[in-house]
Amino acid sequence: MIFHPTNNAFIRSNEEVAQKKKEITSWILSVPAMLWLLFFFFIPYVIILLYSLFTADIHHIEATLSLDAYNEVLSTRYLNSFYLSIKLAFQTTLLCLILGYPTAYFIARSSEKLKNNLLILIIIPFLTNFIIRIFSWRIFLAPHGVLNNFLISLNLVDTPFRVLRTDFAVLLVTVYVYLPYMILPLYSSIEKIDFNLIDAAMDLGAKPFKAFRKITLPLSKQGILAGIILVFIPALGSYIIPQLVGHQHSLLIGQIITYRVKNIPRNWPVASALSFVLLLVILAILLIFYYLSIRIKKKGFENTENEEFC
Repeated sequence: MIFHPTNNAFIRSNEEVAQKKKEITSWILSVPAMLWLLFFFFIPYVIILLYSLFTADIHHIEATLSLDAYNEVLSTRYLNSFYLSIKLAFQTTLLCLILGYPTAYFIARSSEKLKNNLLILIIIPFLTNFIIRIFSWRIFLAPHGVLNNFLISLNLVDTPFRVLRTDFAVLLVTVYVYLPYMILPLYSSIEKIDFNLIDAAMDLGAKPFKAFRKITLPLSKQGILAGIILVFIPALGSYIIPQLVGHQHSLLIGQIITYRVKNIPRNWPVASALSFVLLLVILAILLIFYYLSIRIKKKGFENTENEEFC
């Protein structure tokens, strides 16, 4: 065999040119999305940051730099609202995971026809306006609503019991709203699993629960992580749901921000500071999830290498 260094160098040069063209094309295609994020995400948050550094008056804002808003936000005054928001987000995520995983698993193991029908049922709520769905729950949970009238007609209760305007109602409706966001990524992850591995493990003597714990659960970790992110973060800043079905004695951080913007005395710097602190909390949570995602991928890669070595 004759070695031609000139030809090899020419081939490498062509490959480098092709790679650079591919990178340039990728950058050009990403420009619209980057501009969109710049104008509708980055710039608004810069404005919020600037407003958080201004000084508030009863009816207007003075463009005087001050850290008064952050001093108020970081005091103990808003700790309870942050705690309640994180608590609601955690409870919602946990319940969505408990309800969503078996549902996603059942859909993934169903026949093709049944699978498509079940996915349509999961997606149908997205075809209805978000506010309309919450008002439907208000009608359903009202003292003289559908639920109480049904229970009274069955003689299970004598008088209507209070469900609306409670923490339970907020949790119930929040889980209802965000449950599809947990089911869909879980289904996408579980559906890719080769279920012959489970059958093989059970043929080798593994119990069903052990086969699930050793095979199904590890292979669906990416879907679990994606579902947790999609549920926890929007639930953390929820406003509409607690405003319409909750009570005013335990205000969440989303409600506090809204009241500081629209109610007299207005305090836009405090609302902006609360929004910016909430953004930092969400960013910290995303970084934690990103770190966990890398650990899961690395662990899966190491397990694959060990299996190949064995």
